[in-house]
Amino acid sequence: MSSRSCSPSTSTVRYHLNEPDNDSPPFAVPHPEYYLEDGNLVIQVENTLFRVFRSTFTRHSAFFKDLFSLPGPVGTAEGLDDDNPLQFSGISAIDFERLLWVLYPPCYGAHRARTRDEWTSILCLATRWDFNDIRTLAIREVQSLDMSPVDKIILAQEFDIGGRWLLGAYTALCERAEPLSVCEGARLGLETAMRVAQLRERLHSSCRKSSRMGGYHTLTRSAAMRHDSIAAHMTVIVKPPRMERSQWGIEKSLLRSGDIAPPTRESTQKLGTKKGATAIPGPARLIAETFGIDLTR
Repeated sequence: MSSRSCSPSTSTVRYHLNEPDNDSPPFAVPHPEYYLEDGNLVIQVENTLFRVFRSTFTRHSAFFKDLFSLPGPVGTAEGLDDDNPLQFSGISAIDFERLLWVLYPPCYGAHRARTRDEWTSILCLATRWDFNDIRTLAIREVQSLDMSPVDKIILAQEFDIGGRWLLGAYTALCERAEPLSVCEGARLGLETAMRVAQLRERLHSSCRKSSRMGGYHTLTRSAAMRHDSIAAHMTVIVKPPRMERSQWGIEKSLLRSGDIAPPTRESTQKLGTKKGATAIPGPARLIAETFGIDLTR
């Protein structure tokens, strides 16, 4: 079984499952949509009965496959009927219903979940019960939603999401003009907030030093914050020393006028600059190393 956990942290504000409904009826009632007449597995969450197909759960979840392979009452008696359902505590009926949205979609290729809360519910249960394919789907859908960098980082920390999506969130925090607010620092936690503050100072100090040396810097930000792209990155370009100007193809007349020509393709290859979409700018690489972000995921 997976060691990942979706329990909330005590030191930071985390995403977590909805609280169980204390106003639910004292007796279990069938769910109006997901009590399938021909189902062979009865699950009770809070005071709601869900009747589903056991094969659906064992096929997609390593947790349920192991659960039903155990000998004794768990594998033979619980879940057979309404009088002896398989019960789960600590989650709400609405969260379990949202998981069933994916397992039993209204039509193939369509997803009922739309909001961040809905996909987070699905992601949390998929992580807890090892629905790996559903977890991958939920991560992809969550990454397509509009969220602040802090929200992205908290979500990534909670559910072990890495890659360039997380790198883009950290880069946006380190590049932006305004520092972390007190609220943002409290949500991120002391260690993460301190690392962000240190990186911001280091990167901004590098930019100021570059300006004093007579060079210039540019900040570029991509509008697409997708899994396969860096949301934001910074490139520092410094005017080359006199002895290297011939390699860069810079004419003296251009230097006198204050314009610096970009390096030619030949000189770029000679200087060993990385080519292709996989090349990571220096500041982004520093951020990835600081926070241990695996860019291969």
